[in-house]
Amino acid sequence: MFKWVKSNTSSMLVTVYPNNLTLNSLASKYFDSVRWTMVGINEKNMQLAIKPITKREIDLNIYPIENLHKISIGNGYARISNKNIINEISKLLNKELDGDKFYASYDEREKLLIVDFSKPC
Repeated sequence: MFKWVKSNTSSMLVTVYPNNLTLNSLASKYFDSVRWTMVGINEKNMQLAIKPITKREIDLNIYPIENLHKISIGNGYARISNKNIINEISKLLNKELDGDKFYASYDEREKLLIVDFSKPC
């Protein structure tokens, strides 16, 4: 009996490197039109949320500037470079991270990309 292997091209993935979070093309599509995000950690559920912040929300000062993280959009990926975020994730998972991949899903209602640390790839 074969166990069929899931394709990375059909899954939203977030890779955690020592200096950044990298979102694959499926995950990054929710951030194509933004340049800023907010990042939150839910320690109880072992999850990370990435919220796209629109230019309008920036102009209206809806969120404190100290909570905003720049997201860089590349060809087929997006990246949030912030060592503090990585340190918080490492502390949560109690391990050093270097290219660890995790499945993610997008909550349409809340407009959040949810990374589930209990589901590594």
